[in-house]
Amino acid sequence: MITLFAAISCKEQNSSALSGRRESLNETEKNIYRCGDSMLAAFNRKDWMTFVKYNHPNMTRRMGGTTAFASFIAKQMDQIPDTVIRSVEMGKILQVVKTPEDEQCVVEQIIKMNLDGKIIDKKTHLVGESLDRGYNWTFFDASTKTGLTPEDIKPDVSKALKMPQ
Repeated sequence: MITLFAAISCKEQNSSALSGRRESLNETEKNIYRCGDSMLAAFNRKDWMTFVKYNHPNMTRRMGGTTAFASFIAKQMDQIPDTVIRSVEMGKILQVVKTPEDEQCVVEQIIKMNLDGKIIDKKTHLVGESLDRGYNWTFFDASTKTGLTPEDIKPDVSKALKMPQ
């Protein structure tokens, strides 16, 4: 299974089945969903260049830049039959922390997959960062499945963020 990565400039809107639980959100939370939904809409339509633009800049640099990262994801996804991943969408925002330099969050990512004829929901977690007081957000995978910890990608990740296992 691949690990999904994430990133910024959130112009695109995506109506989500989860929108019912998003009605009484503050502006920062709305912006987290706006950016995350845009990123995952790009993933769902296999628009890898747009998807990579929503990834945290440190992750994109580690992967060799936008074009190399998009190519890497395309090659990974070519190995997975189209019928396996049904959708990827944002789940709950678990935490938002303001630091003197930025705002950070932890948010669920829900992957609906068809494995052996069964539809399952796999939940992973993303760390998000905003450098403009919570308006635009970039994301990266909070799991260590890639061999990288959140601190490897963002050395100044807030100690106040609680990373789910």
